Amino acid sequence: MQEHDDTVREHERECDMEYRLLVLDTIESPDPVLCEELEGEKARKTTYFLGSVGLFMATGVGGLVMVLPYENRDPKQPPSGRELR
Repeated sequence: MQEHDDTVREHERECDMEYRLLVLDTIESPDPVLCEELEGEKARKTTYFLGSVGLFMATGVGGLVMVLPYENRDPKQPPSGRELR
């Protein structure tokens, strides 16, 4: 997540005209080649982050499925006489 945030900040610093004007106090136009590269890197890091979050959630659900008990009988039915002893 930190790498993604750093990439977004770098893209803002180099390519966002409002940010450059208000924060950096510069009116230079951004380099279009650099902005295109930063945009591609930002998209790639977003894809990695979302993939890792999806993998984390899938392993969490898989772990819960393995840990939680599973029974075939109807839970509303009382147990048979043999199970009471």
